[in-house]
Amino acid sequence: MRETRTVQLSIFDSYSKHDHGVLFSELSQLLDKHPEVLELLSVDLVDPQCRRTGSHGMSVESVLRCLLLKRILEVSYEKLAFHLSDSITYRSFARIEGTHQPSRSGLQSVVRKIRPETLQKIHQLLFARWHEQGLIDSDQIRIDSTVVETNIAPPSDSGLLNDSIRVLSRQLATCHRETGFKVRYTDQRS
Repeated sequence: MRETRTVQLSIFDSYSKHDHGVLFSELSQLLDKHPEVLELLSVDLVDPQCRRTGSHGMSVESVLRCLLLKRILEVSYEKLAFHLSDSITYRSFARIEGTHQPSRSGLQSVVRKIRPETLQKIHQLLFARWHEQGLIDSDQIRIDSTVVETNIAPPSDSGLLNDSIRVLSRQLATCHRETGFKVRYTDQRS
């Protein structure tokens, strides 16, 4: 059965003195002030009919922290598994026990159990609390709508026709290789 929270923290948990480590330490303290978030996540992650024998897996708290870590670092599950096995700061933040090393597939399967509706509820709950405390001012909201210049050729009739002929020629060649049946087709491109 999955535990909701890591009851006793490890004495070996430590954060780097680097700015990045300080950020995760402060975020960890902020998350500790809102245990009600874990109750919302428990609905998605804890199966009440699961027997209490066998491996417990990651706690609900660790799953949430791994999700946040993945979003903050903007990495794949493969890279997240590497960072959790390599960095003491990330392990401390995610509250991963000493010998436990979550795999890519394990992280992916457990994080994907969290429904978008649950994340929306958590967001609304935290935003309301922080607004009440004056940590967030809703009079001004900044969003990032950066426009990036890129070279995109406008579609032209001749370009679309050329692309269609190229794809059709490739598919007919594949069909001939796999079936042995040759369709008579003349490619007029020069």
